[in-house]
Amino acid sequence: MKTPRRPWCCPEPRCSPVYNIQVGDLPSPGESFVCFGRMEKPVEFTYDGSPHRNDLNHCDYTPLKGVIRWQENRDDWLAARRFYDIALRKLSALEGEE
Repeated sequence: MKTPRRPWCCPEPRCSPVYNIQVGDLPSPGESFVCFGRMEKPVEFTYDGSPHRNDLNHCDYTPLKGVIRWQENRDDWLAARRFYDIALRKLSALEGEE
């Protein structure tokens, strides 16, 4: 499997891309993209008594907003998949009512 190329504006050189959703081989500054990657070394911290261990990144880029980087883990990605599925089902139900 070919490793995706790092986007031109990647904010984290210690992240290895896993999957990029982009136009072409590398997006230009005028194109949006989403990139998912794995960190060489996890970021670990405790916030308000709750330990966190993030070893994945998810970056969204739009020309108007720039890069928004999320430090996450597998559980975050699984939760996001569930939340999007639920939201899409609810959207479909609403569209069916119109």
